[in-house]
Order: sequence, then structure tokens, then C-alpha cells
Amino acid sequence: MKLHASALAIAAGLVLAVAPAPASAQSVDVFAGLNALTANQAVANIPQLSGGVFPGAGVNIFFGLIGIGAEVAGRATRNSSGIRPVYYDVNLLVDPIHISRSIIPIFMFGLGAQSISSYTGLAGCGGVGPCTSYVGSHLSAHLGFAVKVYLTEHLFVQPEAHFYFIRNNQQFQAASAQRYGVSLGWTFGGG
Repeated sequence: MKLHASALAIAAGLVLAVAPAPASAQSVDVFAGLNALTANQAVANIPQLSGGVFPGAGVNIFFGLIGIGAEVAGRATRNSSGIRPVYYDVNLLVDPIHISRSIIPIFMFGLGAQSISSYTGLAGCGGVGPCTSYVGSHLSAHLGFAVKVYLTEHLFVQPEAHFYFIRNNQQFQAASAQRYGVSLGWTFGGG
């Protein structure tokens, strides 16, 4: 998971680099949670990308009703075929309406990537541990929806749904994937 944490740090750094000075930001959300993934695959004998638990984390910066954000979610363990997908996305965020001060819907529009690692037995890598081979990374369009429900002034729970439209994913015959989950987060600033 070290690689994925560093990828999130890089994505968060990029978001912060293109954002205006922190003094002009109305609020910054940091969050982490658990997700499930579904992916419709056209061929039955190809390893499945769906199933399993996908821990995820992200950061969102809001400037009024518009914001930018970055997220990463990866399968916690490899599946029975030795496959471990990770999904990254960077988004434009739109907060169209506040249902109330404590219930806030968020729409996400952005770009992402699907990165897949495959794990094999000990024979191919000198017997040190499971070998990891990089299968590929595919660009994807990302659409998402979340609802922040504040439990306190800064602490929130966030049910969310993410839709990835994956380009050139021939190895797994899955042109799309859906990620559903819930995160726990903290808002800095705002008010």
C-alpha cells in the first residue's frame, strides 16, 4: 500500500499546486473510507476486477460552490487470480445546493486511471516473496456523486458512488467499473 499512499500524496500535491493560495480556500476536506467495486466483463474466463474491499482516501478543496479534488482507492488484497486493481481520479467538484448546513451533495467530473498489478508465486522472482508484475494502466473518465452528512461541525460521513469509463482495457474486457462506499472525513475551514 506504500506505492498507493505515495500516489495519493503526489495527487494531493498537484491539487494544492494548482489551487489558489490557501487563504482564499473556503474549506479543505480530507477523508478515508471503504469501498466495493463492480465491473461488468464481457468474457467469463478473464480474471474479474470486481469484488473485494477497496480502502480509499482523498482530499477536496472548495472555493465556494466549486472545488477540486483527488482520490485513490485500491483493492486491499489480491483476488483469487492474483490481480490487484487501483483507481485514481482528479476532479472538478460542484456543490450545487446545500440541503441544509449538515447535508451537502457533491458532483464530481474528472479524469482518472485504472492501474493493475498481477501477483505470481515465488518461482519467478528468486523465492524472496510474491512477485509483482505491472499489467497496465488505463486512462478513464470519472463521474461521481457523494453526500456529506456532518455529525459535528467538522466531522462528516460521506456515502459515495463513482463511475469509471475505462479506455482500452482489452486485457480484462471491462469498459467500465463502479465503486460504491462510505468515507469518514474532516473539514478544515468553511463555515
